[in-house]
Amino acid sequence: MKTRVHILPVIAAAALLLAGCRGSTSEDPPIHPNPNMDTQEKYVAQRASSFFADGKAMRTPPAGTVARGHLHEDVGYFTGRNPDSSFVGGLPFTVTETVLKRGAERFTIFCGPCHGVTGDGKGNIMEYKYPIPPTSLYEQKVYDMADGNIYEVISNGIRNMPSYRQQIPPDDRWHIVAHVRALQAQGTPVASTPMPGAAADTTQTGDAATDGGAQQSAATQSMETNTTETAQ
Repeated sequence: MKTRVHILPVIAAAALLLAGCRGSTSEDPPIHPNPNMDTQEKYVAQRASSFFADGKAMRTPPAGTVARGHLHEDVGYFTGRNPDSSFVGGLPFTVTETVLKRGAERFTIFCGPCHGVTGDGKGNIMEYKYPIPPTSLYEQKVYDMADGNIYEVISNGIRNMPSYRQQIPPDDRWHIVAHVRALQAQGTPVASTPMPGAAADTTQTGDAATDGGAQQSAATQSMETNTTETAQ
């Protein structure tokens, strides 16, 4: 009984001491009753090391080392090209509702601002009078592209379109290709627009060709008349 009486004042004093430490500041590092590996003896990037002869903690990986997750054995899947450098003809997986949903989401985020959510080439960027209109995905040349070619364009960019290799992982690039094909399946191919500064496509068919020829003939006659009057 006497022992308990002596212990109670000690416990009370300890409680008061701990309570008095709350809110106080100190330049000493905090006390960790359970360090839990918070302060490990380890090397971090760009630190010196006395263990290695060159004094560097960062080491060059052995030749042939491949980082985890970067062993791209399937060349076609990760580049869009076959071993003979030809483009992969079709999607490397079965298209499911999950694939299309993911592709639509990624397309809206990364492609929609330029190509438009529907792929018509009239994204928000055109509201700012962008000088080079983005390509419409309904142009015949896009229909004619192999799936691997579209994948490669997403990966490496083309002309004024930048690469999205860092923003979009390989799986999502293929999902976007699947979404593009789904959009095209709902639309109708249109004539490809020439690049700025390039010669316009003079290939015309049907009534359009007839009308164009008549207009050109009339313009030629007008020029000849003006030339004759000037000469006189």
